[in-house]
Amino acid sequence: MLIHCITSPIAINDCANAVLALGHQPIMAEHPLEVADITRSAAALSVSLANITDARAKSMMLSGAAALEKGIPSVIDLVGITCSSYRKTLADEFVNHYHPTVIKGNISEIKSFIGCPSNAIGIDAGVSDQLHAEDDEQLLRTALLFQQSAKKYHTVLLATGAIDLIVDETHAYAISNGSPVMSKITGTGCILTCMLAACLSETPDTPLEAAKKAALLLGISGELADSSHGLGTYHIDLLNQLSLLTESTILTNQKIRQLL
Repeated sequence: MLIHCITSPIAINDCANAVLALGHQPIMAEHPLEVADITRSAAALSVSLANITDARAKSMMLSGAAALEKGIPSVIDLVGITCSSYRKTLADEFVNHYHPTVIKGNISEIKSFIGCPSNAIGIDAGVSDQLHAEDDEQLLRTALLFQQSAKKYHTVLLATGAIDLIVDETHAYAISNGSPVMSKITGTGCILTCMLAACLSETPDTPLEAAKKAALLLGISGELADSSHGLGTYHIDLLNQLSLLTESTILTNQKIRQLL
């Protein structure tokens, strides 16, 4: 299926290859004069606030409107809303006007978006905001907090980090797959956003399942990728592992807990 991705040019090649690895066809169009038509022909839309420009900001809104009009699932990535009031304004406009199926960001970005104090460092999550697998009380408290916003916006929230937290109006899951090396590769967040759109195209009526699948696929690939020869090798092997994943490998390696 065709997946329309408006994403950062820094990561655009990896994002396209990740969508291809999942068996879909990416199109990375972002010109304001064509994006609405392209979104209408796609099975899902992914937009990102990373590396924002005037044209990209306009195209996000045009595509969001087209997706809403046609009932096409969409995801927005809240990149950098903690360090730029302009990005926060764009995020508010997109969410309130075009009602994305999934709102995704790192843990600090999600906290900031819903009006909670956060401790981001640039576009990265703050250490003090991170969730911990062994802290059940913290996980449940955060899930319940996020669930209020999931109900408010009728959406799924995906907060990434060492623990990925996925919350909708009734359920919450914590996923602990992944590798610290992933944070040293530019664009892994953008890759996940585009993968999420691809997964939404497969199960548009169950966005929680799509978010879980995307987070598991990238996290498991990150664990299996080879970092022993440096970041360049790891970068390539991350996509290699994604393209080689099987249902058996996913079931064997998944680290997911239901919180609600």
